[in-house]
Amino acid sequence: MKALPQKRDLLELTIHDLAFGARGLARQDDFVWFIDRGIPGQRVKARVKRVRKRYGEARIEEVLTPSPHQVDPPCPHFGTCGGCQLQHLAYDIQVQAKTQQVQDILERIGGLKNVSVNPTIPAQTIYGYRNKMEFSFSARRWIPEGEPPDQPRDFALGLHVPGRYDKVLDIHTCLLQSETCNGILRDVRRLARESGLKPYDEKTHTGFWRFLVLREGKNTGEIMLNLVTSGQESDRGTQAVDRIGRELLRLHPCITTLLHSTTDRKAQVAFGESERIIHGPGKIREKIGDRVFQISPNAFFQTNTHQAQCLFETLADLARFRGDETVYDLYCGTGAIGIVVAHRVGQVVGIEVIPSAIEDARLNARLNQIANMAFVTADMKNALEDADALTEKFGAPDTVILDPPRGGTHPKTVAHLLKLAAPKIVYVSCNPTVLARDLQTLCETTYTLQAVQPVDMFPHTGHIEVVLLLVKYN
Repeated sequence: MKALPQKRDLLELTIHDLAFGARGLARQDDFVWFIDRGIPGQRVKARVKRVRKRYGEARIEEVLTPSPHQVDPPCPHFGTCGGCQLQHLAYDIQVQAKTQQVQDILERIGGLKNVSVNPTIPAQTIYGYRNKMEFSFSARRWIPEGEPPDQPRDFALGLHVPGRYDKVLDIHTCLLQSETCNGILRDVRRLARESGLKPYDEKTHTGFWRFLVLREGKNTGEIMLNLVTSGQESDRGTQAVDRIGRELLRLHPCITTLLHSTTDRKAQVAFGESERIIHGPGKIREKIGDRVFQISPNAFFQTNTHQAQCLFETLADLARFRGDETVYDLYCGTGAIGIVVAHRVGQVVGIEVIPSAIEDARLNARLNQIANMAFVTADMKNALEDADALTEKFGAPDTVILDPPRGGTHPKTVAHLLKLAAPKIVYVSCNPTVLARDLQTLCETTYTLQAVQPVDMFPHTGHIEVVLLLVKYN
């Protein structure tokens, strides 16, 4: 057997496919290579990063032959920033690749045969589509190649460089959010630097400024700004945030609500243990179709508003609601899916573990004058354990909507679903590999997979959203 290349070796490879996660895929001597930033059609020189038993990973040193599908990425940060991986690949090819990836994953990991996957529904807007962005402050700025050595290196506000928890790329414009939010981003950076307070250092866990979270109602124009800091500066920090807040509201009267959250957790998560409202109601509103939603700072809401409407319409079309069904909406979050489909069914029962999300869901149902919804606060891994109690109170479900977090459905929940045996399950997944695992169990004895519809929620990234219809065997 021919010896495998070793770390740091240089290879010439032809990239023929795009793997899930937005890495180029090449083969040499029947060995698979995953190439960072590689796209189909390129011939490249690639430096080996690591070698495993079944595959290797490499990064491009030189593009010998460009891909016929290659385009010039409009973002100057592309290739360094971790936000986008595919700006250099024509959008129609991105969409085609995602369809094929779903097909491959369901067959290879899920063990499903002859799966028919509908073409991915493309996004109508491929830049400026995100309604939420989280930016990190850092005392350790990533230094771009060729930058003059006299530039300050101890302050950044932007996004983490892939693979570096401690390095942040300073970003003045992100093409995934609106120019309105980019203007706010630039002024927050300037005002935070002028404050004299230090950004957070991920290694020493010292410093004040930690995160900037921007949320924008794409259909309402409302904007939420949440400054997340440590609690290390006490009164001085509070005064600085209030001062900056006043200036931001003067410069950007479009800001609907402004908050200050604090956290001293070491984890790099833009979530505050305490929160105070500086301006406005502390929430913003967003619309999907004719439905209105109030969104609190830490609530989950689909990050692409326009595609969320497409996703929900796709779900309803696949479900083919009759008008009198009982629907269980599992992992319901703030109730968005249930609220959108409530007028098509008899009743919706939303189940969610986070009390604040249930509170938002109830508020959103009232806001939209929906009377045929009920909500249950419960951990999903236990929520269906006593299914008899649920069905006695609400009736047995005709359809289950399953929209788990990225980590997927808890194995206990899958087992409970099999016992519940609803006639239909509509599964919404943002992680096709975990989805395939669940389908392997659900389709082994009880359900048949009838429809698979990918929806591109995040152009220029490797993320894929999929809606599936599972129907119980007769």
